[in-house]
This record gives sequence, C-alpha cells and structure tokens, in this order.
Amino acid sequence: MSKQLRWFLLLCGYLLVLMLAASAAQHWNYRQLTLKAQHQSDNLAAFIRYEIGRYADLPEQIANSGLLQSLLLELPDSNDQLNQYLFQLQRSADVADLYLVNPSGIVIASSNAHGRIYYLGRDFGFRPYVQDALAGQNAQYYALGHTSERRGYYYSVPVRIQGQILAVMVAKVDLEPIEQHQQQIAGLADSHFMVTGQSDEVFLSSVAEWRLTSLSGKALSPPEQQRYITQAIKPMDYAIRSAMLASGYPLWRLKIDGKAASFLPYQRALPEFGWTLTVLASPASHRTSLWWAFLLVTLFYSSALLAFWVRRERQKRHLQLVQHNQQLEQRVIARTKDLAETNSQLIRQIERREQTETELAQTEQQLVQTAKLATIGALSASLNHELNQPLTALQSYAQTTEKLIDKGYLIDAKTNIQAMRQLMQRLSVIVAQFKDFSRKSSGKNQLVQVNKLILDALGIVKHQCQQQGVKIRLQLPDLSPTVLADPIQLEQVLVNILTNGVQAMTGVVDATFHIVVKTQQQQVSIHIRDQGPGIEPHHLERIFEAFFTTKQRDGLGLGLSISQRIVQSFGGQLEVRNAPTAGAEFIISLAIAKTGS
Repeated sequence: MSKQLRWFLLLCGYLLVLMLAASAAQHWNYRQLTLKAQHQSDNLAAFIRYEIGRYADLPEQIANSGLLQSLLLELPDSNDQLNQYLFQLQRSADVADLYLVNPSGIVIASSNAHGRIYYLGRDFGFRPYVQDALAGQNAQYYALGHTSERRGYYYSVPVRIQGQILAVMVAKVDLEPIEQHQQQIAGLADSHFMVTGQSDEVFLSSVAEWRLTSLSGKALSPPEQQRYITQAIKPMDYAIRSAMLASGYPLWRLKIDGKAASFLPYQRALPEFGWTLTVLASPASHRTSLWWAFLLVTLFYSSALLAFWVRRERQKRHLQLVQHNQQLEQRVIARTKDLAETNSQLIRQIERREQTETELAQTEQQLVQTAKLATIGALSASLNHELNQPLTALQSYAQTTEKLIDKGYLIDAKTNIQAMRQLMQRLSVIVAQFKDFSRKSSGKNQLVQVNKLILDALGIVKHQCQQQGVKIRLQLPDLSPTVLADPIQLEQVLVNILTNGVQAMTGVVDATFHIVVKTQQQQVSIHIRDQGPGIEPHHLERIFEAFFTTKQRDGLGLGLSISQRIVQSFGGQLEVRNAPTAGAEFIISLAIAKTGS
C-alpha cells in the first residue's frame, strides 16, 4: 500500500468518525437540554398552579359570609359599605379585584370603586363566568380585562340567599406578576416560556413581543374571541425545523428583540386552566461540546498515528525492562520479609482502631442525644407557646359552651365542642412531635421521606422563627424523594442547621430561610440558605472541626461536627458555602433509596 493511499484512508476514517461523534454529542446535548427544560417546566407549572389556585376558594368564602349577605339585602343603602368591605378583603387577600354582579350582569359593588380604573356600573353579563354563576355553577375563566386591559384569571360563584341567586361574587387574579417573577421561581436563566390557550394564542410569556399572538395564525372562534375583545390576536412569525445532526429534536425559530433565534421546546398541559405550558430552551450554550467532540476525535487520530512509532520504541526498551525486572525481583524478595513483619503490626493496629471506633460511635451517639436534649431546652419557649395557644383557646371555648348550654343553644354548643376536639388533637400532635424528636435513636437506617422530614424539623423550630420574624420559603418536589437513613439523627441535623440559621439572622430585616430540595439522577440535595452575615472565609475550612465555634458566649462547637459525621454515616455529604447575595448555605447530599416495586 502506497504512502499516499494510506494517508487518504486515514483522512476518510477521520471524517467519518468526526461526523458520528458530532451526531452523538448533538443528541446528548439536546437530551440534557430537554431534561433541563422538563425540570424548569415542573417548577414553573407548580408556581403557576400555586399563584392562581390559592384564590380558588376565596369567592365562595366571601359569598357565604354573613356580612356580605346582610349588606346585599340592604342595597342600595349599603352600597358604600359593600365597596369598602370588598376593598378591605382585596387588600388583605392580595388579589387583583373583587366585585359583585347583579342578575342583570351589572357590577353593583367593587373593590376598585374609588380607583382610576373601576368596574362599578359596568355590564359584564356577556362574560361566560358571570353567565355560569347566574346558572348556579361555580366558574373559572381566563381573559384580557375588558376595562383594565390586564390579563387575569377569574373565579366566580353564585351568592344564594334563601335559595335565590341575588348576585355573583367574582375574584380576579392578576397574571402579569407570574411573568415578572418566573425567572427567580422556575430557574429560567437561559430559557423562555409561553402559555397558550385553547386556540394556540399566547396568553402569557416571558417575552413581551410574543404575548397575545397566535402560533397557528388562524382566526379565533367567536367564543374564544370574547376573551380578547379589546385586543386583536396577530399571527406569530415562527417556523419549526429539525435540529442539525439530531433530526429527532424539533427546533422553533422565533424572533426575540427583532432577531431570529432557535429554541428547543418542551410542552406540558395545564388541564385545570385549559392551557399548554411551553418552555423554550436555548441550545446556544451547549455548542461548546461539539467543539470538544471535534477536538477529542482529532486527538484520537493523532494518538493513532503516534502508536506505530511508540510501538517500535517499546521494542527497543523491552530488553532493558527485562533486566530491570530481574533486579526488582531480587529487591522484592528482600522486602517481603520486612513487609510480613509490618503486616503483623498493622493487624494489631487495626484491631485497636476498631475497638476505638466502637467506643467513638457510642460516645457520638451519646453526644447526639445530648445535643437533641439541649435543642429541646433551647426550644422550650416554642413548646410552651405551642401548648399555651390551644389551651387558652380550649378555656375560652369551654366558657362559651357553658353559656350556650345554659341558654339552650345546643347546636352552637356542639359546634364549639367539635372545635375543642380539634384543638385537643392539635395538642396531641405537638406533644408527639417533641416526644419523637427527643427519643433516643435506634441506630438503624430505614426509608425516610425527605419532604416529611423537613416539615417535621420546621415544626420544631417554627415558634423560634416566628419570634425572630424569620420567614420560610420552601420549595419541595411534588413527589417526595426517599433516602435510607436514621430519621431521628437526620432530623437532628436539620434542626441544628435551622437553629444556627435563626441565631445568625438575629436583627436582620426581612430575614428569610430558603429551603430547596433538588433531585438529580440518583441523588437528592437539601439546600438551606439563611440571610445572616455568612461565615468568615478563613472559618469555612474549620467550620466542621470538633469544638470549633464562632459563638462567643455559648456553644461547644460540636453541633456541626456531629452533623457532618451523621450525614457521612448515611453515605452522604454535608457542605457549607457563602451565598452570592448574603448568608450561609448548607447542602445535605444523599443517595436516593431504591424502594422496589
């Protein structure tokens, strides 16, 4: 074979492998991007459901209130009182608008009656959510506001008095804050999103120029057009094409800031709202891996070309290695005797070490129990407060019930007794919670639900947080991950970290705990971040050392050291770092347990 032909075949093989590697890298990139978009979609969907769904019961609660019904019967004399009452409810519930519609579809009372934009006297009888409520059904509806021209989600219920529907109670949820806060809530740093309605119209989006446009470009049906009476829905300029080197992945070509860009879509349905959520991930950040694939293939072929030369050099050195091995064998024989003696010494040292480790484990268990009892002592005010509240309520209910029985109001007395039973159940739960926390660990690992464990730990330090004005921002997955651990010891670790965080945030304005549970592949990580002063950089390396403490007056410096050993005994890790904004962030990483079928 000639030298020219050999080089030609090597070049063809190089190009073929280069294409295969680029295709594999592209598929892997889009797979990772899809998984990331799926995770972002889960977070954003949960955020949307929470922001809208938390107001679902508000109209019915207002409609059933005795004050509203009495004011409604006194119309028109009580019109100003109704407006003021709805205004106060709107401010306390933090909902966009509250208003009452009479059977003719006219707004007779509104929380914005004295505002620049008001609904009082407006005819909303054409809205389906008003028509359904007048027909006796609870309704929900999304639309662009006819008067305010702000997108909202509407909940409506009929107001029944003596079996007759006298009005419709409507609560409007403003949806624009979802677009403003989604980046922080859902982690869409490199992505965008859109929420489309039943006719593929874009109702919500992180990109302003996409809003109130149509993906399909088709005209809306008359019922759907009612949602956007004051706004024309224009077609969106977009196209769909297959990704290069990964034809199984579609890419949407959209305009953003006047420039066309490609995005990988991930869609999921939000059936309770009649929407489809689409997360659009940008593949631009993953293109670097293609260059790495090219570089690796090039290095591989360069290595192959050098292999022949290396082989010849090895043959030359083979004889030298044989001679050197003979010398090494003689040295090995001489060292074997020394190693045998050393091995005997090591066996004795191992036995002593195992005995010492057993004693250390027992001592550590005693320290954990002592730390738990110390924590309960520190939280005694919390336990006292948690017990005093229901006890005080029980005393009040008992006195009221005695008077009701004397007056013959047995039905009201029965209602009070049921409330007293619920308070007694609450007392039982509080006592059981602290009893479980204080009992000594069995030392055996078992399957533990991470979400429940975090909520139990928060229950222990709840009152301490309330006393210090510390808020809790909790982000848990819908499906709780399961780990294999000792629940009592792991709960002690969480309580230690939370208690330290509360102490660190003493005097901090708007102090907040950020607690996030993340799952990735077969691992779960619990992130606990406070807003205290953080940890001095020169203390970070020593923070888990035994007897090291930054507290000037109290603290033995054993809490974090024991916590790290506990987490390590479960095969996990406990890490700490300073957050980019403020405060310290503790991260507990554990393997997800296989629960079987």
